Amino acid sequence: MQKYLVQRQSKRYILSVPVNITRKPPQYGQRVPGLTMEISTGGLSAMMTEELKIGEAVETSFELPSAGRVTVDTTVRNKNLFRYGFEFDCLSEEARQRIIKACESLPPYEGGW
Repeated sequence: MQKYLVQRQSKRYILSVPVNITRKPPQYGQRVPGLTMEISTGGLSAMMTEELKIGEAVETSFELPSAGRVTVDTTVRNKNLFRYGFEFDCLSEEARQRIIKACESLPPYEGGW
C-alpha cells in the first residue's frame, strides 16, 4: 500500500468527545450528533450519524477538556465514509485560545485512523 504525505497547516491532536452539528438552510435547525476524532486550530474531524455534503455550512458545538463548550461555524471540507473533516470559519480569538489551551493537554495525532 502506498503512503501519501499530507502537509497540514496546523498540528492535530486526538480529541474524542460528543459533537453536535446544526445544519443551516435549507435544513435549518436539524441537529446531527457525532463523535470528534481529532482537532487543530484549523478544524476537526468527526464520525457522523447522518450524511453531510462537502461544502455545507454548519454550526459545530463540542466540549473541550478544561476549556468548556465551544460553538463555532464550520464548513464540511471532506468525507471518507462516515468520517468528515470540518474547517473552522472566522474563528473568534477567544475560541481559538480555548482550542489552543485544550490542545496543550491532548495527545498529538500521528495518523493511522
